[in-house]
Amino acid sequence: MVLGSVLTLITGVALWLHDTGPTRNLIEVRVENRTGQDVREVRIEHGHGQVLHRPLGKGNTVALAYPAVGESSYSLIAVLEDGRELRGGAGYIERGARTREVLEPERVVSSDP
Repeated sequence: MVLGSVLTLITGVALWLHDTGPTRNLIEVRVENRTGQDVREVRIEHGHGQVLHRPLGKGNTVALAYPAVGESSYSLIAVLEDGRELRGGAGYIERGARTREVLEPERVVSSDP
């Protein structure tokens, strides 16, 4: 009986650590470049700063992550090779979430992965 209680306690702690660990606080944004041109810069702006990636080649994908405690939101700005900017992003997102942003020639399409 004591062994069962100890194993239950260990399992509970392991599940709690898994759910509250550092990777669960990250928000991952996967950005796919389908614009037909290179992207000079991809920037994710959020409540506590920004994440920057340079450059993103035609047809390439990058995963950008940032820490969040509780609820968050972000804006995505992509500067194309020809100087135009594409804008998108999530108005609301929770910690541990993953999203996908597809850069198309004239717009950004947001979705779950």
